Amino acid sequence: MSRTKNQTKRSTIRRMTSRSNTAIVGCLLTLLHLITPMQGLTHSVFTFTNASTSFGQLVTSSTLVWETYEDPKQLQFAVEGGKFITEDEHYPIYVCRVVIDGVPTSGHTEKVQQKHVCVAALAKRSVNQHFDVLMNKGHLGKIAWKPWRKFNVGIPVGAIRVGDDTYVARHRAQHDTSDGAQHGADYYLGRLEQVGLGKIKVVENGMEKYYDDGELLIETEPFRYELRDIKLDGGRITMRENSTELATGKLENRGDTYDTVEMVMSYSFDYMQYWGAHDGVAKGLPTKIFEKNVDTPAEINWALKHGEKRRENKAVYSKLWPGTAINVTLRGNYVTLDSPYSAKLSAFYYDSESVSRLINAEVRKSYLKDVKMEFSPVYWIENGTVVPTTTTTSTTSTTTHATTTINNEPTPINEPPQVRIEHMGVKHSGPDSLEKTLNDANNEVNSNDAPENMSSKDAALAGIGVSGQSGATTITTATGALFTYLIVTLINL
Repeated sequence: MSRTKNQTKRSTIRRMTSRSNTAIVGCLLTLLHLITPMQGLTHSVFTFTNASTSFGQLVTSSTLVWETYEDPKQLQFAVEGGKFITEDEHYPIYVCRVVIDGVPTSGHTEKVQQKHVCVAALAKRSVNQHFDVLMNKGHLGKIAWKPWRKFNVGIPVGAIRVGDDTYVARHRAQHDTSDGAQHGADYYLGRLEQVGLGKIKVVENGMEKYYDDGELLIETEPFRYELRDIKLDGGRITMRENSTELATGKLENRGDTYDTVEMVMSYSFDYMQYWGAHDGVAKGLPTKIFEKNVDTPAEINWALKHGEKRRENKAVYSKLWPGTAINVTLRGNYVTLDSPYSAKLSAFYYDSESVSRLINAEVRKSYLKDVKMEFSPVYWIENGTVVPTTTTTSTTSTTTHATTTINNEPTPINEPPQVRIEHMGVKHSGPDSLEKTLNDANNEVNSNDAPENMSSKDAALAGIGVSGQSGATTITTATGALFTYLIVTLINL
């Protein structure tokens, strides 16, 4: 009877413990969901460009995306279209897009009972809770609202497309209030429809309205980038070295006297650099990399690996006795360096000043350094046997002697020969420029001061003002720690 009671008690304790552990895991998962950054599905953004004087075509934007809205945290990179003002609130509204009856339609976000909805230019179904938001990731895309009138010829270059022959547009709101104060949105966002000379269609006070003028959202693409002020994260650098055989050769003396012989040894190696990718930075765009203490900047295409074959020549010398030879091998350390870094990225445009931002990315470089020579003992060319050596040493110098056998052949009893190596031509191997900066404390990222996007004086950049870099870093760190704790908890259950 006592055993039965004990078993029942243990069973009850196990069930209580199980329920407690389940509750703990549930809380951890809920907390993880709350602190993990939300990111919805993304869709390409197309902009208009001139293909000739008569025709145009659409190209994929390299800096903007449509992202499915899931959480207010996403709006840190959303493209701002205006302000919404009430007696109690003053908040930005953003460019949004919904698909209604198969038609992509643009509008603006508003808050309805603390939830964001998309007010689009179709009156019967104007408020939508499932929508996309136009994102300018990293705030690196240069976008601006530019005036438009129906008498303008054609679509401006860089106009952002919503659907078939429609483009993101807005019209300034006119609020008639007795007290003169503005209430509601300062702009109504909608779309430009190419009907006749064109019309801007918006939702205004719950009704569809057309206007002959307004503003179009235009993206200006840069034509090149520059990367400067590069700082490595010294605590997260990894370097892998692999000893590599570069070339082999043979020095031989087929003459009749003790003489100097030489040869040229050639080899090649792959030099590779990859400076990572970043939201809002156009993949493949020409980029100059200005590294510290490097006279000529490297030229790459952003977010693409840049590789080149580099060649070097070495002259090898040694004095040898007649009929002898020595084998020579050149070896080097092939290094792969990986490191997170911060740097200032500048984007250059044809029609305006450059714009700069601090970015975080990861760099990888593969290069060759520490080229050294290995050589074999001296051996007879005729039979490959090693030549015996002896040494006579005084207090001031090492002397070398040779004797003559009955066959009048020299039998060296000298020290191993002094083999020398000299570089010829341009030298490409050696410690990389990044490796040389590792001992420079001023060239390392301070982990306590993660860089954020720089403020800009260029008013053409929409959506500037909130940076997600340092916050994202903090959230990522917290998420990693929580994952570790969650795993440990699950194992101990």
